[in-house]
Amino acid sequence: MNNTSDLSSKLREARQKKNLSQNAVAEKLNISRQAVSRWETGKGSPDIATLPLLSDLYDVSIDELLGHETSVSKSQSQNIKKEMSDLNETSPEITDKITNSDPVLPHSGNTFNWEYAILMLLLILSGFITFVGLIVSLYIFIWTWHNRRQYKLILTLSVICFLIGLYHLYIFIYSFLPFGYTSIIEKV
Repeated sequence: MNNTSDLSSKLREARQKKNLSQNAVAEKLNISRQAVSRWETGKGSPDIATLPLLSDLYDVSIDELLGHETSVSKSQSQNIKKEMSDLNETSPEITDKITNSDPVLPHSGNTFNWEYAILMLLLILSGFITFVGLIVSLYIFIWTWHNRRQYKLILTLSVICFLIGLYHLYIFIYSFLPFGYTSIIEKV
């Protein structure tokens, strides 16, 4: 089962457990009912800002919605917070060490991003081809700007490749077209 269908089924199950209609969810989140329907049919997915709202509304953790097996439910989370506060009352120096340590995020390990690698490879290869390089680097810049703003290196590399492509075009035009030459006519 892929992630989209897993998320859609989890959203539908969580909504049905709370006995809410799609209209009720849409009204509480201030979105359209069609958006909720798209999420539950797998044709779309909620954005990152909507997931905490859905988690609160359905009273499940975001991990559970996303289908992570090592998730903690809301009630378990509240019990942990209560135990932490009880522990804080008895031994505040221990809880300071626990709460101030760096959290370990699930699935934040070193994962290889194929999309990023392919974009880098395309840009590097397009730098060697004059006309294709201009078009490819411009396209990747526009696409990245609209879809993936966190790819700052890709944006920078696409600008550099575009400038290299312009330079290659200038060299091509200057060396093959006759307007760079001067002609002198002498009478013999």
